[in-house]
Amino acid sequence: MNKLKILLGNNTFDILAGTEIWMLTLATELRKLGHEVTAYSPQLGFIATKMEAIGAKCIKDVVGQGSSAKAFNFILEEKRSTNYDIIICNHNEITKYLKEKLPNVPIIATVHGIIHKNPETGEIYPEHPVTEFKVDKYLAVSEEVQDLLMSVYGIQAKVFRNFFDLDRFSYKKKTKLGDAPKTIMVNSNYWGVEDPINKVIKEVADYYGAKFIGIGANLAPTYEVEQILADADIVFGMGRSVLEGICMGKIGVVHGRWGTGGVINPESYETLKLTNFSGRIVDGTNQLKSAEEIVAQIDEAWNLKTMSEMRKVAEKDHNVKIAAKELVAMAEELIKK
Repeated sequence: MNKLKILLGNNTFDILAGTEIWMLTLATELRKLGHEVTAYSPQLGFIATKMEAIGAKCIKDVVGQGSSAKAFNFILEEKRSTNYDIIICNHNEITKYLKEKLPNVPIIATVHGIIHKNPETGEIYPEHPVTEFKVDKYLAVSEEVQDLLMSVYGIQAKVFRNFFDLDRFSYKKKTKLGDAPKTIMVNSNYWGVEDPINKVIKEVADYYGAKFIGIGANLAPTYEVEQILADADIVFGMGRSVLEGICMGKIGVVHGRWGTGGVINPESYETLKLTNFSGRIVDGTNQLKSAEEIVAQIDEAWNLKTMSEMRKVAEKDHNVKIAAKELVAMAEELIKK
């Protein structure tokens, strides 16, 4: 494997949100593989600091091929080369900006969601794919996104699921399980304590007499998610949030603003993955289940076999070690062309 000069691009490297953590997870693994990583965003902050700590250079301007850009570490006032081999980026405006600045560098762009524009005003949202030029390789986080890109824009994309650092979100296999869950956790940036979605989860916790905790932008923001997950038995959330629990051998329940997907087990996983564990049904409908319905699913899944089998699924389908190598292979193929 050749050492590559990789430029990552994202709307922001400041907030604790999905694409930001996706990029940080990827950058960390790419650095472990020995690649040179630079991260560009017009908004640098908390995530950029984490990037710098693992040896990724952070910049907020890209001047152009063969020139230099100001480093995020202003104390050093260091100039960074922009002779990159590949661009891996998210978001419409970021992709267009990097193409303008570095027109000869191949681009791998990922679309993370299905909300692409305001239906009333026509305003373009960040997840809208670029249609002004052909991106070298498009990735989609789910079959739902993949199908949308093809049906609406005629864009072919490869399904590339969310990935995680499984050493960080480690699994400590249990030999004994209690009669019922003792701690139920909400992991979400999308709703607050008084939201009806949260009240359903509180009803589930009350049924079991379990402790009820929550983290996220409107609850208790934290980067050290794995430390809190370690004490949880059941994790409610959507997308990356609920999968972080699965990685650590917790029972994950897909539940949120799009509806209730329910408990993730080896059978339901095959359906839930199609819409990126959002809670949307395949046909796009929204169904929010009652506490009683969710309790019935938890009772059925409350066993060591389900926890162990879902960790194995995470190791196969959501492992950053595998994902990073696949991205590098894609990059090398594009560079050859």
